[in-house]
Amino acid sequence: MTWTAVARKDFEDAIRSRWVAGLSALFVLLVSAAAYLVRPAPGRTISSNQVLNSLLVRDALVTTLVPLIALIVAYNAIVGERESGSLKLLLSLPHSRADVVFGKVFGRAGAIAAPIGVGFLLPAAILLVVPAVNFDAISYVGYTLLTAILGVVFVSIAVGFSTAASSSRRAVAGAIGIYFLFVPLWGAVRFPLRLYLGMGGGPGWLPLTGQQVLRMLRLINPTGSFKIVSNAFLQGSLYTGGSVNMQVSATLMLLVWILVPPLLGLLWFQEADL
Repeated sequence: MTWTAVARKDFEDAIRSRWVAGLSALFVLLVSAAAYLVRPAPGRTISSNQVLNSLLVRDALVTTLVPLIALIVAYNAIVGERESGSLKLLLSLPHSRADVVFGKVFGRAGAIAAPIGVGFLLPAAILLVVPAVNFDAISYVGYTLLTAILGVVFVSIAVGFSTAASSSRRAVAGAIGIYFLFVPLWGAVRFPLRLYLGMGGGPGWLPLTGQQVLRMLRLINPTGSFKIVSNAFLQGSLYTGGSVNMQVSATLMLLVWILVPPLLGLLWFQEADL
């Protein structure tokens, strides 16, 4: 019995959840509506990449809705079982605490990847039958996978927080705080800061220029790193053109967000008294 057994059971439990079913249906409807609304004007032709890269799909849906779905799916992964008492039963089997944490990450990652895959399936059918859209299957599948990675990032953050939280109430509060920090508040703070730094201001106590500070803030936010990678991918210049250093840094930052929160949660979990 290893983390794979934990992941399999957790995926099966999560995928049967009414929350996952409802959010999957919502995601399918919204992405399909977006694909329809971004259709070309009469007499014009657009590519499926332009549809995916539109503000409606990229910002209004992917970077707003996917983190929310992931946090809802995963915020209760560990602390819920801890409060119900089933965590002690799980650990009485031949599972280590690391098996439980990473099994939960993989199980909930599969649970978020499934609705994302389904969510992009119907819009693909819509784009295929619209004659004025040039459908790029490779780019479409690649963008779907990148969106799933964004979901996995927020699953890892939520599982890490759930591992360290002492109650479901705190896990809920943490999930809400994480969402508002990275989605609406980050942009609200970054906008005036960009104006200030763009006018020549800057932190004199830091060995960084204003532009370097802005790039760092963009990279730290998982949605910002996702946009850097996905934009370059849809433009066909990922790691080959544009700002390659930013693209590599954004990719590494996404990997950091996937690995570090569960590891930090595990450090606390190893010493926790259940």
